[in-house]
Amino acid sequence: MKNMFFLVILFCAFTFGQETEPSGKIHDGVVPLSLVFYDIGRNTAHSITYNYGLNFIGAGLETWALIETGIDWKWRNIAYDNDWLSNAGIPGFYIGFAVPCIMPVATYITGRATEDEKLQITGLALAQDLIIVLGATSIIKAATGRAKPGLVNELTHTRSSRTDDFSNEFHPFNMNFTAGWPSGHTAAAFMAAATVSELYHDNLWLSIGMYSYAAVIGFGQSVSVHWASEIFAGALIGYAVGKTVGKSYRKLLENNGNAMNMKDDKIAVYASYNAMGIIIRI
Repeated sequence: MKNMFFLVILFCAFTFGQETEPSGKIHDGVVPLSLVFYDIGRNTAHSITYNYGLNFIGAGLETWALIETGIDWKWRNIAYDNDWLSNAGIPGFYIGFAVPCIMPVATYITGRATEDEKLQITGLALAQDLIIVLGATSIIKAATGRAKPGLVNELTHTRSSRTDDFSNEFHPFNMNFTAGWPSGHTAAAFMAAATVSELYHDNLWLSIGMYSYAAVIGFGQSVSVHWASEIFAGALIGYAVGKTVGKSYRKLLENNGNAMNMKDDKIAVYASYNAMGIIIRI
């Protein structure tokens, strides 16, 4: 996950110097990279309050329920007692790490090569998704400090020998930004599925494929490096972010890609080869 942070920061840094004017408007089929920041402040806020905040509240409640009913511990033991199951989830860890990093870049580049504006905007939306999801899940992980299930360490492939139920073990503010509650891999997978489904709302099979991929990633995480409740929490949070960002960029598409002509836009980031700044409309 630390490498994922680096790639996102690198991608965002690269966006500066790509805009030819501070309008954020699409010209000749080229969507400026700086639109990765399109409405990012409001999208972040709306992600948290999406569905009146019930996604984040639901993430907490379902975690409490799965801990109290013993489902988290029981599911963990099923994976622990079946080595093949826990080991089978490891490939999903690496796939779930690589795909969210590669997909935004690959989608945008493909869109540029084919002069497909919608595809370019999809790539930028996915990049913004990743910024918001990584920021949100990293802060929550560090704040909650939940103990790992001890199934398979993704780096050392070691297992915990504990036999007591430690599914309710939390160490608040342990400052571990990469492990714990919720599952960042699952959040990233469902975020991508929700955004792509929103932008390509008329393509049912694409939506089915994206959500199927997200479900497979979530299942793999639940039998290898995460508690089951962390998967559901990640899915709810990722869906909230993806749906919010997807709707925002879909609105951008429907307004012919001109971010500055939209009445609701108050703040916009722009960059050029010799200047960068923020435009605030009053």
